[in-house]
Amino acid sequence: MVENAEGRKESKENSVNNRSRRFIVDTMLGDLARWLRIMGYDTLYSRNYEDWQILRIAEKSGRIVVTKDKWLYIRARKRDLKAVLIESFDTKNRLAELARKAGIRLSADPSISRCPECNGSLREVRDKTLIKDRVPPNALSVYEVFYVCTRCGKVYWRGGHWRNIEAVLKEARQLIRRSARRLS
Repeated sequence: MVENAEGRKESKENSVNNRSRRFIVDTMLGDLARWLRIMGYDTLYSRNYEDWQILRIAEKSGRIVVTKDKWLYIRARKRDLKAVLIESFDTKNRLAELARKAGIRLSADPSISRCPECNGSLREVRDKTLIKDRVPPNALSVYEVFYVCTRCGKVYWRGGHWRNIEAVLKEARQLIRRSARRLS
């Protein structure tokens, strides 16, 4: 069971099915692109994308445009593209806002996460000999399960940074709940 944006428990299967939404994120929201990938969403991002490229990619691939640029948002909507305008400034509020507007799940599970760097799929690795040259020795001795990006080869594990990820997502879920209480 995982916790959804509203703080309710749902099956991992439902959570995974929700990850079918695909995004393209503008150049002002690189941090949000990384978070979407960590949460398991297929997310395109490049610092070099021009607005016209974002629109073209979204049209061709059915991706949801995520932007801070009001004019890009308006152009996307005029083309009948799904788009989300992000108005928040900090990570927790951006995540909460995106969850409310796009219906994403604010949870992370390395077995469905994507590489935050390149958006590649991650595969579980338990054979430490396959990754020993790419992981600090102390991590090799402490952790049993690692996740390797199938595209760039970067290696991840549930270290101390994972607790930080979970804490930020929990705070974003709490923001949603507080906001819902104020509205009711």
